[in-house]
Amino acid sequence: MFKSKKLIWQIFPSFLIITLVSLAIVTWYSSVFFKNFFLENVEKDLSIRLKLAKKELSKPIIFSAQDSINTGKEKTAGLNRLVREISTRAHARFTIILTSGRVIADSNANAEELENHKTRPEIQLALKGEKGVSIRYSSTLNKNMMYIALPVKENNQILAVLRASLSISSIDNKIKTIQKNIFLALAFTLVMAAIISLYVSRRITRPLEEMKSGAENFAKGNLHQRLAVPDSEELGALAQTMNNMAMNLDDKIKAVQNRKTELETIYASMAEGVIAIDNNERIMTINNAGAGIFDFPASMLEQRNIYEISRNLALEKFFKQALETHEPVEKIINLEKEKKYILSIHSTVLYDSNNKRIGTLIISHDITRIKLLENMLKDFAANVSHELKTPLTAIRGFVETLQSMDMDGGKNSGKDMEFLNIIEKNVIRMTAIIDDLLSLSQLERMENNNENLETHDIVKIIDKAVNECRDLSEKKKITIKKELPDTLNAKVDPLLMEQTMINLIDNAIKYSSDKAEVLISADKKDNCAVIRVKDQGTGIPKEHLSKIFNRFYRVDKARSRNTGGTGLGLAIVKHIAMYHNGRADVTSIPGKGSTFKITLPLAW
Repeated sequence: MFKSKKLIWQIFPSFLIITLVSLAIVTWYSSVFFKNFFLENVEKDLSIRLKLAKKELSKPIIFSAQDSINTGKEKTAGLNRLVREISTRAHARFTIILTSGRVIADSNANAEELENHKTRPEIQLALKGEKGVSIRYSSTLNKNMMYIALPVKENNQILAVLRASLSISSIDNKIKTIQKNIFLALAFTLVMAAIISLYVSRRITRPLEEMKSGAENFAKGNLHQRLAVPDSEELGALAQTMNNMAMNLDDKIKAVQNRKTELETIYASMAEGVIAIDNNERIMTINNAGAGIFDFPASMLEQRNIYEISRNLALEKFFKQALETHEPVEKIINLEKEKKYILSIHSTVLYDSNNKRIGTLIISHDITRIKLLENMLKDFAANVSHELKTPLTAIRGFVETLQSMDMDGGKNSGKDMEFLNIIEKNVIRMTAIIDDLLSLSQLERMENNNENLETHDIVKIIDKAVNECRDLSEKKKITIKKELPDTLNAKVDPLLMEQTMINLIDNAIKYSSDKAEVLISADKKDNCAVIRVKDQGTGIPKEHLSKIFNRFYRVDKARSRNTGGTGLGLAIVKHIAMYHNGRADVTSIPGKGSTFKITLPLAW
């Protein structure tokens, strides 16, 4: 694993390496330069000596070479003495070599004992008519030597080669001395560079270390501390920026803390229970009202599994449904504690900034008092309806008796008969309203007692409802068209579902013009049975759609009374759908008709 290092130990070695490489290059270049410089001077000097010697030795060399060619013998004694004299004056070694490579004279050695020199590189160049230069180690003198050879010509014919040589050991010694001095200077410079590099590195890194320490204090929450501003423009700007950041961050943290305190106060004092559950079924947060559902303090419930603390089967079913779906879930649950509580609970999904689900939010409302009041009103409506039904039945009976007396030749006038018919019509209407109120009251009492429903074929229930409405449809010459599957099974109460379909089909017929068409369709969608009743009536304006399922709500009151409606049919439809854990919806386009939809879960 990569181990981080301090900045100073990254900067300091870099400075040192750059300095070392630079000095090494300078040393190498200086050594090569001085060596080449000395060798060039030695070569120039030795070339001059060789040319001067050649002027003196040219004739003797030519004479000896021609003698060797003509007689096969050469006279070299005088030539050797002359070569030694010139060598003494010139302070250089001279050697005369024939074109065959045989040495005929040498200032420092016996020529007869020397080996053939034809293969020497400087000799080969001289035999080609060029100046030959070579530097190599001499086994005869045990020294490094520089050799320069020039051809000796007669009538453009090379007869021999005159070679001068000079020891360059002194140059090597000078170069070594220079290199030694350079290395000493290099070592001194390197030490000084190391000291200066360390000083510069410390000057660069010290403010950074101070800023690092200050940043660590910022991270610990010490936002009131301020960093010292270095002299460097860049580091000074950085320190000032960090100080500004700490000041702004301190202000924002204070604002957030104040906001958090306000929210916690509101959250804790809310009458509604709030529970946030993560994807692992653990409680992320819960307020006091939410904790009251489980009879535990809120502080004990965080990070607990929701099913560990839930002791109510209905609650557990609700939590399971809420955690498994992405749709909002709403339910009314009865809790039996020291006294009975009624909660309205609904859930919604929690998403993060990347639209990824992070949990579920559940909000509960204690509606015990509201439900008690509703039950009182329902009981009152039921009791009143029941009490009203008896006198209305008696009134209707007496009206029918009076009507029959007139038909049997009684003395009732035509006006009396008209009044009797009006009384009968309104009695029938009031009786229908009371019957619907009693049905609603019964449905409202049944809504939380729907566990024993059995599976039935909805298609057959729809067919029965269509037959019940056949007389009214034929009277208005309305065609009832069905688009139904062969079977569509769901857990329902067949009588209540038949009543729902009769109410919807009856409304569709009543509010459609003569010879129109009513379409009834059903299918499966998202594990639900969906039933639609579509008419071709006048439609419902948009502002009425949200209220259409309310009791006694009428879009066109005059027309509703003329059609004989009680204003409770759609309210009954809604409550029957709720009894089946479903819902009732409506869509409508004014002038083109309405579509009423019942959605029932297939499994729950």
